[in-house]
Amino acid sequence: MLPRRLEGFALSLSNGRFFKHRIAERARARGLRIVWSSEMMWHYPGEEEAVRAGLVDKVLYVSELQRRVLSKGYRGLPGHVTGNYIDPRQFPFQERRLGTFTIGRLSRADPAKYPEDFPVFYECLGLPDTRFRVMAWSDDLRKKYRWHRFDDRWDLLESMAETQLRFLYSLDLFVYPLGHLFRESWGRSTVEAMLTGAVPLVPRGHHLENLMVHGESGFICDDIRDYQEQAQRLRLDFDYRRRIARQCRDHAEHELCNAAQHLKVWQEVFQ
Repeated sequence: MLPRRLEGFALSLSNGRFFKHRIAERARARGLRIVWSSEMMWHYPGEEEAVRAGLVDKVLYVSELQRRVLSKGYRGLPGHVTGNYIDPRQFPFQERRLGTFTIGRLSRADPAKYPEDFPVFYECLGLPDTRFRVMAWSDDLRKKYRWHRFDDRWDLLESMAETQLRFLYSLDLFVYPLGHLFRESWGRSTVEAMLTGAVPLVPRGHHLENLMVHGESGFICDDIRDYQEQAQRLRLDFDYRRRIARQCRDHAEHELCNAAQHLKVWQEVFQ
């Protein structure tokens, strides 16, 4: 049983119930300072009202891009860009073998995250004898792409049909086009892919471009011709693909998932 009055912080990360169910209000009433992170590119129900009521003491951002989009709603509250930490030990590197070339993606089953032409986009990359794998597929995505006939090249997996690790190990390339109205605030699945050795091809205009060095630890693409050029070269040149995959792992492990750097940032948050 916790004492009635508490000291310290109440931290909530992307919890849609935190304000709507008055959890923040009860935490403040017991003496805790409120630290909040949306982690998305929008405000949750009740979030801005709680800020106006003075319930929130600090806000956290996962990227500068997210800060630019959301900071106005926080009315000058102190903020920190913390990024996201992924333990590299949870996503060991695995060198891919020569075999059936496979590309795919892993994300929330949010139709807005998928471009309108997604299945045609993959099929038009010009990759013969290639498998296309997607997790997590859903009824909403089936409805969105009911106009397309998915052939036997496709594996459309429900959420958690495989472990994240097993799924990412099955990919040579993590090809991640996004919907034209969607903006990626960070890119967790992209970093997980990099750690395992799946080479990411991602669109420009999101935080994703800050997760890699173009041409060394991933590829930032402006249009489908960029995706085609990079994917075709990576498919044909196994030694090149193997080298880039190792560089993806090294960059993600040492630059994006450096525990000491993340601890320093979090210590500043709780001062």
